[in-house]
Amino acid sequence: MKQPNINVKKQSGAILVVGLVLLLVLTVLGISTMSTASLELNMAGNDQFSENAFQLAETGIDVTIANVNAGVGVPPPLAPGVCPAFNAPAAVPAMGGMVATRICFSGDVADFSGSSSIGKIRQYHFETEAQGIAQGGASSWHHQGLFVLGPDAP
Repeated sequence: MKQPNINVKKQSGAILVVGLVLLLVLTVLGISTMSTASLELNMAGNDQFSENAFQLAETGIDVTIANVNAGVGVPPPLAPGVCPAFNAPAAVPAMGGMVATRICFSGDVADFSGSSSIGKIRQYHFETEAQGIAQGGASSWHHQGLFVLGPDAP
């Protein structure tokens, strides 16, 4: 029986160096991917906070207009352009934030909408403002004009 001819050579360890370099490259790629994912998660959270602030400000405007339509919270039309301070911020737990609103009288004009009411009805113009404040310090401001029909001043 013949013995197999095994030619044992001295190995230089090149495969070990190549393996370690590949492991280093994969580690750097993994860390980079985790960093990018973390940054994208923060960006998505900030975008959600900004959207919440926007919706809070819109809610403040909607509530103010609903109150005006119901005859509640309309300031007396005394001095055009003079705005009161903002109402104390009201918490909106469902949206995780607060909203502050105010309504300002901006002037009045005779109503020209109908021929029988000329000289009897006026349009009282108001501007409402709202600031929504959400988590993470996100904030949004909204302004909207509206008018209310009322009797002409005597």
